[in-house]
Amino acid sequence: MVRGAPMPDDRDADLFEASLMLLAGAATPRGLDRRAGQDPWAALDTDVRLMVEFDTEPAAARFTDVMHAVPDARCWTRRRLTGIRRRYETFVVDVDGAEPSTVVGCLRDEWTCTAGFLLGSDTVNDVALRARAAAVWRSALLTAAPRVSSAGLRLRERHRASVRLLLRAAQLLGVTCQVRPARGSQSIHVEGRGVITLLSTIRLASGPEEA
Repeated sequence: MVRGAPMPDDRDADLFEASLMLLAGAATPRGLDRRAGQDPWAALDTDVRLMVEFDTEPAAARFTDVMHAVPDARCWTRRRLTGIRRRYETFVVDVDGAEPSTVVGCLRDEWTCTAGFLLGSDTVNDVALRARAAAVWRSALLTAAPRVSSAGLRLRERHRASVRLLLRAAQLLGVTCQVRPARGSQSIHVEGRGVITLLSTIRLASGPEEA
């Protein structure tokens, strides 16, 4: 990264958040899990049809909302019951109106650009950087099934690049977190007042409609 380079235009902020949520919700074909752990975009451009699945309706609604930034893309949300012994509901967002490879390419380019700025910038007190740092954590809290207890907040992430983004984003937001190895993933912990700081910052950064 060239230091001092401008942040991406503010109109691309939704594209970045959409890219984060796509990585979290799109399935990775078997046999590519290890590669995807190193490169989260490894398998996404191979899909004939782009479907993104979330565990909660708010996550699906947020993804649909930010996907308006992708030219020609249209999103449709449907409920799906899955499981054999234990049935549970998920929310699937089908993306059409544009070729899957075009959508993935657009979001991958935005992710690569903005992630580079976040990871490479020496600046901390920058409004645009903090807004995108908030987007990193907002998408993770919506999609990574975080666990909250009296000890703090914990979530798991399998993509190494996403872990680095979460750590840098927490630093930009003034929050300290720890990373611990877990089976097939890494566990990220936020303790004490860091949880309050994180949640309040994300809420303020999410727009006036949620204030």
